[in-house]
Amino acid sequence: MADLTKDTEELPILPNDVPVTMPELPLRLTINTFEQFKAISDPMRMRILRIIQHQPATAKQLADRLEATPGAIGHHLNVLETAGLAQVVALRVTRGIIARYYTRTARVFIYEMPQEFFEPGTVSLEFLTDARDELADATLDYKEDTTVYSGFPHARLSKERADEFSARLQNLADEFLQEPDDPEGEVYGLSIALFKAPAWQTLIKDKDKEE
Repeated sequence: MADLTKDTEELPILPNDVPVTMPELPLRLTINTFEQFKAISDPMRMRILRIIQHQPATAKQLADRLEATPGAIGHHLNVLETAGLAQVVALRVTRGIIARYYTRTARVFIYEMPQEFFEPGTVSLEFLTDARDELADATLDYKEDTTVYSGFPHARLSKERADEFSARLQNLADEFLQEPDDPEGEVYGLSIALFKAPAWQTLIKDKDKEE
């Protein structure tokens, strides 16, 4: 049996008949270092973070779920753990080997990006691309439209009204994140984006107004 590392030596080793439960995670963690942004820039690591947001999992379990090798998943977990985004919350001995169960370090990550790390707007675009890809994966998995509600409305607003809607959306996201996990429920994703429409829309409307 391998020796426990310093970061897990205080965790008890669970008997096989004791389930691994999801701990109560902090609601938010601010990401603001190059190491953290580099860690989440990999699509596989983002998928891992989404899974362990709702349930503890080992490298082997994640590898089976994501159709990858345990060694590759173990590397990704080490990167996430070093960056402070993943943590070991439970240990169990399986076939003489200590299996580590990982979760995120917070339910949601708040991004404070130094501008020198990214081009303006690229992170928001990545979020929307990830949401689109996850929705596409869900549709393929379930062979049906799994969306409870979707829409893409537009409205001409003052900056003050846009800020009000932004705050209401943030409150909705907070309420969604603080909803207690239902052990019998399914995992749902919530995609929220309030953004200024591209210039071609505004310019057309402004021209019509002038005429």
